[in-house]
Amino acid sequence: MKCMIIGGFLGSGKTTTIRKLVEHLGKQGQKTAIIVNEIGEIGIDGDTISQGGIETREITSGCVCCTLRISMEHTLKSLMAEYSPDTIIIEPTGIAFPRQIKNNIESMALPGLSFAPVVNLVDANRLSTDPEELQNFMRNQIEEADILGINKVDLIKQERLLEICIFLRKLNPKARMFHFSARTGGETLGTLLEMLGESSRKQDVSASRNSVDMSGVSAYSSEFEITSPEIPLETAVSVSGQILEDIRNRARELNPEFIGHIKLSFTHGVTLVKGSITAAHENPELEVLKKEGNPRSRIKVLSAVTAVPREELARAVDAAVCGGLGNRQISFKKQEHKTHRGHSPVSIGPFKPAGL
Repeated sequence: MKCMIIGGFLGSGKTTTIRKLVEHLGKQGQKTAIIVNEIGEIGIDGDTISQGGIETREITSGCVCCTLRISMEHTLKSLMAEYSPDTIIIEPTGIAFPRQIKNNIESMALPGLSFAPVVNLVDANRLSTDPEELQNFMRNQIEEADILGINKVDLIKQERLLEICIFLRKLNPKARMFHFSARTGGETLGTLLEMLGESSRKQDVSASRNSVDMSGVSAYSSEFEITSPEIPLETAVSVSGQILEDIRNRARELNPEFIGHIKLSFTHGVTLVKGSITAAHENPELEVLKKEGNPRSRIKVLSAVTAVPREELARAVDAAVCGGLGNRQISFKKQEHKTHRGHSPVSIGPFKPAGL
């Protein structure tokens, strides 16, 4: 059984890339399982990836490279015993150190487990090639990768791509490098699969590091159950976009140049509305996916952004969701979850618009 670790900073396109990889592996007759790690208390990417019956497990409330090692070991052992996949793909949170995850798993001495080269994705549209602007944890992700994937090249010019390639080569002269667009697909994803068929190289890394502390990223997640009946799909799509825009605007007031990832999923019958924003000046990207029916309609939001106090981020997210649903006269109830690292939840009770 082979383990593939697909890392990269928040919003670099890991989930979309993994979905496409799973499609390729399925066509080759491979049985694949996925482990998704979210820094918040609520998982979102697992809902997106698990379409089509793929076995997916989520590990939340921290980072598997530093604080959730026991959870990772338990998840791997249960997958191997209960599902016996040919390939396990791990999608760590965007602030994690994939090489540290690999070293942790190797120390578990799980029988029959080998490793594909460690992949780190970068967003070509957002990566700064100024060394002074590159945060330390992002530099470590790049320097420790076996494969560097430059994603979203459909959004940049060739001159900019060449600049990024030269910059990355200086940081990591040994990594194999390729560029692609996970959104549009193409033959380059086949190239990535060929690279992943090789073995990961041995590499010494520094002592265990806490990626959460190094990143300067605050994270907050929340979930809201929708209690209004029969919401049109068009309304679900529209309100999702409006909520994301409002969260972006509120976060921008706290940090005008924030980077990170604001993710939203709106489960709506047999569809899943997925949306995201990855920087202060971006507009929401929305996608509608088919999924297995679920009687519960709900909205989940995960936000992880730089240089914004967590409590203020929590207030901004919950105010945006409550305002967006309230403006559409959609009744809802916030779900309470265990908090991460001692933080208290923001308390919001059931909401029912007048006349319902």
